[in-house]
Amino acid sequence: MQNSPIHPMTPACPTITLADFQQAIASRDVQFHLSAPRYARRKILAAAPDHCPLCRSPFDRTTPRSFSAPVIATCVHTFLGGPLTVDNLFVCCRRCQQSRASTDLLTLPDLPAHLADQRLAVLQLSQNHPASLPKSATLTEVRQALAQRHAMPRSRVYAAQPDDGSCLLGVSRRYGDRESKGLAHLLARLGGTPLHRDKRLTVYALTDTDFRRVVWQLIDANAWVIGIGRRTELRDFQDHWWVSSASVSELRARKVGGVLVPLPVSAAREVGASALRMRRLAERRRAAREQEDVEREYREASAAYVSWMATRRSPTAFPIDPEDEMAIVARYGTACRRWAEAQA
Repeated sequence: MQNSPIHPMTPACPTITLADFQQAIASRDVQFHLSAPRYARRKILAAAPDHCPLCRSPFDRTTPRSFSAPVIATCVHTFLGGPLTVDNLFVCCRRCQQSRASTDLLTLPDLPAHLADQRLAVLQLSQNHPASLPKSATLTEVRQALAQRHAMPRSRVYAAQPDDGSCLLGVSRRYGDRESKGLAHLLARLGGTPLHRDKRLTVYALTDTDFRRVVWQLIDANAWVIGIGRRTELRDFQDHWWVSSASVSELRARKVGGVLVPLPVSAAREVGASALRMRRLAERRRAAREQEDVEREYREASAAYVSWMATRRSPTAFPIDPEDEMAIVARYGTACRRWAEAQA
């Protein structure tokens, strides 16, 4: 299993040259051997079946260095942000492990259902970028948003967004599968222009506006974007593309490694489930108060109308001013109409 070292916090970048960008990628785009803990390896190997889950060939446990020998592999390659934990490990034959390399399991034909489920579970624990969700989003909603990304193969892309607006995207040929790398090339080429191409790396130049759009298109396509350089002054949610975390709770809280990620404009206007419940409760209370007011006014207007009618029938009653009589009748008519509408 290979991995690049944990990259430091993406530095602020007033400007960057093509040579600096290539050099920064070269230090990250190299192989570093990482082994799972010995107890984890023993546990996984002891529970392994008798055949490879990828090619269905039987294991040869008598010859440890043969292509049919069982070896430890990762569901999500550590180079693609996968964790080096038991949950991310499974056993396959050496031939499948070497031919697959860092390719996403999703691109393999006839992938067993249990490995597909394990891949999705591990991706939730791998490095992920923030999701465009309101602050009231629950952990379940964040996981669902990430799962939509994870339905596509994962890729790795390098990016730099300097202050001068001349942004760079780098797509390496070393790791990943053709499908995800091809999509990364397509999105970068539609938003920018090729600046450099060799057998290992293609670099695209983009304006700041196009970069902000394309980099989030890549993230939504399940790319893990490695930041080479970022703006000094971060303006909004889109400028926080370089932030990533293996904790869904951190992504939900929008505070990753001490960096507070603001809400996107669209998400800030959304209303969460808790707010909707409070609005419905307030609406019910308002309707109940209005109903009480209508019924009270109807009782009072009816009492005034009955009293007026009794006065008209009594020959000894003191006469009422005609304007007051009209007001009593009008009030009673209005109260009856409002009461009928409330009952409908």
